[in-house]
Amino acid sequence: MMKKQIVLALAGVALCWNVQAQTNADLNTRLQNGKVLVDQQKYALAMAELLPISSSATGKNYAPDAAYLYSVAAMRQKKYAEADKMLTQLISEHSNWGGLADAQYLHGQVLFEKKEYLRALNALASIDEKSLADEVAAMKRHYMMLLTDKATFQYLMRQFPEDATLVKAYADKLVSGWFTEQDRPQLEALVRQFKLDRGYLQRTAAIKKSAYNVAVLLPFNVSDKGIKVDKKNLFITDFYAGILSAKDSLAKQGMQVNVYPYDTSNDTAQVRQIMELPELGTMDLVVGPIYKGNSAFAAKIAQKRSLNMVNPFSDDADVTKGNPYLYLMETSVATQGQRAAAYAYQTFPKKTAVIVYDSEKNDTTFAGNFRRAYTVLGGKVQTFQKINSKANGNVGTALGAANLKDAGVVVVQSTAANVASSTVSFLEQRASKVPVLVPQSWLENNQIGFDQLDFLEMYFIAPKYIDLENPAVQSYKQAYTTRYKLPPSAFTYTGFELMNYYGRQLQESGYSAPPKLSGVQPAVFYQGIGYQTQDGRQAQDNQYVPILKIENGRLLVVNPVL
Repeated sequence: MMKKQIVLALAGVALCWNVQAQTNADLNTRLQNGKVLVDQQKYALAMAELLPISSSATGKNYAPDAAYLYSVAAMRQKKYAEADKMLTQLISEHSNWGGLADAQYLHGQVLFEKKEYLRALNALASIDEKSLADEVAAMKRHYMMLLTDKATFQYLMRQFPEDATLVKAYADKLVSGWFTEQDRPQLEALVRQFKLDRGYLQRTAAIKKSAYNVAVLLPFNVSDKGIKVDKKNLFITDFYAGILSAKDSLAKQGMQVNVYPYDTSNDTAQVRQIMELPELGTMDLVVGPIYKGNSAFAAKIAQKRSLNMVNPFSDDADVTKGNPYLYLMETSVATQGQRAAAYAYQTFPKKTAVIVYDSEKNDTTFAGNFRRAYTVLGGKVQTFQKINSKANGNVGTALGAANLKDAGVVVVQSTAANVASSTVSFLEQRASKVPVLVPQSWLENNQIGFDQLDFLEMYFIAPKYIDLENPAVQSYKQAYTTRYKLPPSAFTYTGFELMNYYGRQLQESGYSAPPKLSGVQPAVFYQGIGYQTQDGRQAQDNQYVPILKIENGRLLVVNPVL
């Protein structure tokens, strides 16, 4: 009997071991499946696979790994609440787990994404792994530089008064636009305590100089034989000639600007070499580069070196985001939409809008910004219709479905010639007198007569409008043609206005980084230039966009700078 009991007991033990082995194998299989799904970016499936084994009760020794992978998948799906909950559980229940520092690091990132800054900083402060120190500092700087509320930043500084990364980020935010004279004692104390560059103190005060230095980075295509001029880069020489003529004009008025040209070609390596030159640190302004990739690359270096930079041709406001040192000479497409909406709401009695827009990026950006600004002001958008001019440029269906009798303004945002012709034809047939806002390019459409546009109630968004009948324009054109044997182009006027405006701003306000720029004021050839928004904040693109209307056969600016 005793022998039988012993045999049964041994059999029971063997059965338990087999069950345990089978359970471990199943848990390991699920964990490995979860890893594969995360690698394949199938995050929802990964979360479903890992969740059942993420707690100690069900996952045993596999739980911390499963919980971490689950949190990674949740983070990448932007399910920050789920990731936060799981990481909190993981860190609490597995304080001796080998990957704890990675979990704390991930938790800090999740909390930053949730904008829970204090919890995020506490999570990162608990990391003991020294090898992660640089990555932790980089993460803190990245998210703190995105923080837009000064009071919140100051509160966090009080909670972590010895955190050098926070201090450096706060000093950068101060010189990037937060600074007031009340901040000077604190900034001076931080510079002393943390041995920061004393340039922070200089950049918070405008520095007056007898002469200002401007670097111009353009693809001149210089070779041993000199500058290669062809049709592809003729606009570059036109633009630079405008800069030089503005420099001469400023000199005659007692304002000295030194211009230093650099040939970038279209080469990122060459742009890097130029932007990292020690002499660039002496520049009060960098103009260019102009090509999108090179400009974005150079702007990052400019931000690191606190160099003021202006892009002369871009109208994309997104390129300036996160970089307080980069400005646009042009009015961005987004600002064009906002200013057009403000004009329409303030000018036309009926506060309803019909918006038809093309599928191109600029057209959708304009239309979206128009709608948001118009609605915020109190207007109502009764039609918001996208079209595809490449597939079908007939806007009759979109406009025919709208109630034009009750519309205060019709916006047709497309530079396509077929859309312009179709719109004019539709409105003529109905003898419509509803105000219509359209791009300036419609004035150059050979299929539409000037008298047709005059008959209709057309308004033209014209950010680059130059009145060729302006005596100043005619005088400049004559002098320029005499000197260069060629008339000035639109790029020549842009070069002149850029250097004239920024040169005057430096003379009047002194050097500071970022620059201190004035509100909208009349320009020499342009209708106006200025960088202050309607609520008094400094913008990073030109805030004035002319709107034209044909009156008695002549183009008039209906929103002149006063």
